[in-house]
Amino acid sequence: MCRPAFYTIAYEINPWMDLNNPADHRNANRQWQYLYNLIENSGADISLIEPVKDLPDMVFTANAGLVYKDSIILSNFKHRERQGEEQYYAKWFSDLGYKRHRLQAGISYEGEGDTVFYKNIILLGYGFRTDLAAHTHIGEIIGKEYISLELIDPHFYHLDTCLLYIKPADLIVYYPEAFHPKSIEIIKGLPSKILQLSKEEAHLFVCNSVNIGMNLIVFKCPDTLYKKLEEFGLKIISADTSEFMKSGGSVRCMVLRLS
Repeated sequence: MCRPAFYTIAYEINPWMDLNNPADHRNANRQWQYLYNLIENSGADISLIEPVKDLPDMVFTANAGLVYKDSIILSNFKHRERQGEEQYYAKWFSDLGYKRHRLQAGISYEGEGDTVFYKNIILLGYGFRTDLAAHTHIGEIIGKEYISLELIDPHFYHLDTCLLYIKPADLIVYYPEAFHPKSIEIIKGLPSKILQLSKEEAHLFVCNSVNIGMNLIVFKCPDTLYKKLEEFGLKIISADTSEFMKSGGSVRCMVLRLS
């Protein structure tokens, strides 16, 4: 995770961001600390990277890359505004002894934002921030088969905004309208329990949640969905991330899993 010391709405690179709707710095720090405490109290160990001035979106560490065992595939950010983060993430992982991998220049890939580990394969998103050309390289580097899923709604520009896999419950939660029809059929055919979200639920970024065991940390969860998730044995824990939603990010965006 990364503290939001320099978090602000400094540009517009997705439909959620609006320079006329600025973030409240004090409230953002309070919300981040509450999320940090929730994750830590759920039994996870947390490592921090130092925030860097003029890189307001470093708080969204899920986009730093993809960690697999002792390796990191570093991101090639699509937008110039975030490309400055790359060198700091590269150094942080290097200092910790990770084997670093980088895709060739010109191929965009935004790490866990567009990657979901699913059983013994990986699901990879493309269409907005990650190029389809990146998928073959990702699969080869980590030695896993992959399935490519095309995103078509700019409000759901990363896979982790519209699809969530909760391994302990063997449950896929997703928003169909974020995907190309062919990708919807692929998701429906995956051998797991599947829960589809409504537009209202999806726009609360329910898929952009973090599970630690059977604890599911979410931004907001409507009562009807809350009951459905409980039926799968999940304990729903709410964390206000409204300041970060102004940037099109929520719980999942602020966490990069290291193991």
